[in-house]
Amino acid sequence: MQIGKCQCGAVEIQAPENMNKIGACYCATCRKINGGGPLLGLHGNSELKASGQEHIERYASSDWAERGFCKKCGTTLFYHLTVGSRDYIYSAGLFENADFEITSEIFVDAKPDYMGFLSENSVKKTTQQVFDEVNKNDA
Repeated sequence: MQIGKCQCGAVEIQAPENMNKIGACYCATCRKINGGGPLLGLHGNSELKASGQEHIERYASSDWAERGFCKKCGTTLFYHLTVGSRDYIYSAGLFENADFEITSEIFVDAKPDYMGFLSENSVKKTTQQVFDEVNKNDA
């Protein structure tokens, strides 16, 4: 089990030990919420295992997802799909000393020119490719 913590330690997120692949999202919402850079996320499952849940604030950032933040320190905790798979994507920065590999980068056509890609070997998808995949999985 990997344990991730917000900045103040009020919230602890538990992720399975074998999760070491992360993705980067360059959509405008992720960049705005994360202060300019992409969301680096560790894909979880549909169950949130966390202590300190009373300190989690949820914000509906779209018609299909919400984001979780620590009420005390403001740390971004997760992106949660509220339709379809209902999976949680945990902020990679919560997990110290993790040996992550960036395997995907999405919304690459929304990435600002001043930002480079994070991995030469990652799968890269445009906005259209992401939504085509989501719509295919919902069918």
